[in-house]
Amino acid sequence: MADRSPSYGPRFLRELSAGDLKDFLSRELGSLVEDEVLAVLENPFITPAICQAVAQNQRLTAFYAVRLGLVAMRQTPLAHAVKFVHYLYWADLVRLSVDVKVPAVVRRAIDTQLLLRIEKLTLGEKITSARRCSAALIKVFLFDPDPKVFASLLTNQRLREDDLLVLASSPRASAEQLTMLGYDNKWSYRYSIRKALVMNPLTPRSVAAAQLRFLKLSDLRSILQRPDTSVYLRRCIERMHRSLVW
Repeated sequence: MADRSPSYGPRFLRELSAGDLKDFLSRELGSLVEDEVLAVLENPFITPAICQAVAQNQRLTAFYAVRLGLVAMRQTPLAHAVKFVHYLYWADLVRLSVDVKVPAVVRRAIDTQLLLRIEKLTLGEKITSARRCSAALIKVFLFDPDPKVFASLLTNQRLREDDLLVLASSPRASAEQLTMLGYDNKWSYRYSIRKALVMNPLTPRSVAAAQLRFLKLSDLRSILQRPDTSVYLRRCIERMHRSLVW
């Protein structure tokens, strides 16, 4: 094992063998600087014991990048990872909340922090976050009053049909949201979405009427029987299917 020298940089630390890494840290952990400890965390032979030693060193965890690295690593003992979640920035929390390499317990702690901070976000932060956030934030952003947030959310790969059905059926949905959903290239073709849009009295009538020709006769009959179906939609259905008129 070679002694540590100022010439040993991050590459040297990333490439140490398991035994050399353990020996090196037993002597030098307390004197590492930020880029060195980050290189140690990137070493393929990193262990939970090493992560714990780093996490317990207050000088090392004063570096933001070190706290971030520890939260992102599966090898970090959960108690330490969850503790450091509280000290991370919003953008990093959003990124880690959807990283499947991060343990589920830590991701749940991240979601909790995100939900606690969401009221303090600017509109721009909400729009950016809605594109890639986890399911926990999706449920909140669905009903954000600014339509730009919903437009961004529609591009989120983690958005599910069930999430949108909650919105499409809700009295809290805005006409603008329902319109965007009705014309969305991906979601507007789902049968359950079409039906929910027609059945929601808040859906603009032109949007609701555009869905009628795609619905089954049995569903159209049920819609006619609903007391909250507008006169306009009733007339549209009756013109399309005279047999449904009693």
